[in-house]
Amino acid sequence: MPVHKVRSGTGEVIVLLALDSLAVTVAIAATHAPWPVFLIPVAFAAAGLYRQRLHYSVLDDLPRLVVAIAVTAAAVHWLTPLPGPGLAALGTLLGAVLLARTTGYSVLHAHRRSSPGRATIVLGGGDLAVRVAEALREDRSCGLTPVGFVGPRTLARPDLPVLAPEEQLERAVTRYQPLHLIVAYPAVPEGELVARLRRCRRLGVTVHVIPRLHELAVGSDGADLVGGIPLTRLRPEPVQLRRWWLKRFVDVVGAVTALVLLAPVLLLCALAVKIESGRHAVLFRQERVTRDGEPFTILKFRSLTPGDEGESRRRWNIDADARVGPVGRLLRHSSLDELPQLVNVLTGSMSLVGPRPERPYFANAFGHVYGGYPDRHRVPAGITGWAQIHGLRGDTSIEDRVRFDNYYIEHWSIGLDLKIMLRTLGSMMHRPRG
Repeated sequence: MPVHKVRSGTGEVIVLLALDSLAVTVAIAATHAPWPVFLIPVAFAAAGLYRQRLHYSVLDDLPRLVVAIAVTAAAVHWLTPLPGPGLAALGTLLGAVLLARTTGYSVLHAHRRSSPGRATIVLGGGDLAVRVAEALREDRSCGLTPVGFVGPRTLARPDLPVLAPEEQLERAVTRYQPLHLIVAYPAVPEGELVARLRRCRRLGVTVHVIPRLHELAVGSDGADLVGGIPLTRLRPEPVQLRRWWLKRFVDVVGAVTALVLLAPVLLLCALAVKIESGRHAVLFRQERVTRDGEPFTILKFRSLTPGDEGESRRRWNIDADARVGPVGRLLRHSSLDELPQLVNVLTGSMSLVGPRPERPYFANAFGHVYGGYPDRHRVPAGITGWAQIHGLRGDTSIEDRVRFDNYYIEHWSIGLDLKIMLRTLGSMMHRPRG
């Protein structure tokens, strides 16, 4: 399935960024504070002050504003020889930003109330779905306009129809092209619902979920309130995030650096494999599956020579195979046989971090047995991953690997990638001898 960009909210972010920059410029000019203008908006972005929201509130943002300005002031004072801004300058800056934000929020809410709003589908099968739809229609400042339900026919209202039954969610999204989807306790098994919502996100739809047990404040932190009902906004797919390009940047820099630093190790491994395997090629090539189910040829140092091509494609594990010699066992145990995959990373078919790639035969079989297995292919395959640093390598539970891999995808960040790489290096250096 092709991945579409998330299609809402950019204009509001630009308005807030422009107002913040203007307020900071005016405050700095009035107080002669030694601050580069761009630092404050950068700090605000790091504090989440430009995140997408259904409701804007200066009072809700005040703690983040104060912390962002204080941290920026401390950083400027520490990094430059100039005297830091005094309390009067800090107060002026905070006042200017609060004034700008108050004005900006008023303008944005007024614009939302006067505009048609972003088309929204409500997925659900009970009174809660009706309540949230009615609340959105009454509060136009949220900027969402319900166009219909996806659920049982009993939900129909005179001017808000049922567009499709719950099992046809993706078809309704494709046909009516909403910008937002609200999930209100649909009568769909959880595993099936998760897969459908992931596919909707790939279509560019922003998904909001009403948390289970929200009456007990479960999952309400950071949620938008609509008619007293919390809506938790799901993150877009990782490949839809603006910072996704950083992953490719880290991959290229990391792979080039590793190939240069590990060149002597690669040569020694190649020499040892050549001596043990004789006339056979040093590198083992095999078809695997990466992002979106695309096949590619993976590279590894050879640890044995399969009897035929069919054995290579369909045999699950060779750890106990008597044909694996001492060099092959050492390479497999230390994971040094995976080092040629740095070339796969450079070509873009793999990443340094991601779900481990599987052969097409097993990927197809597992996709029919384990729920969520195809969702592992939302990102490029990796040399190491969240599942591997938790001991799920070799002949281990596929169900557990699916759970860990999809956790990684849902929580992806550059920081998480770096953590996985560091833990992988640590496990390689401290791995017990077999």
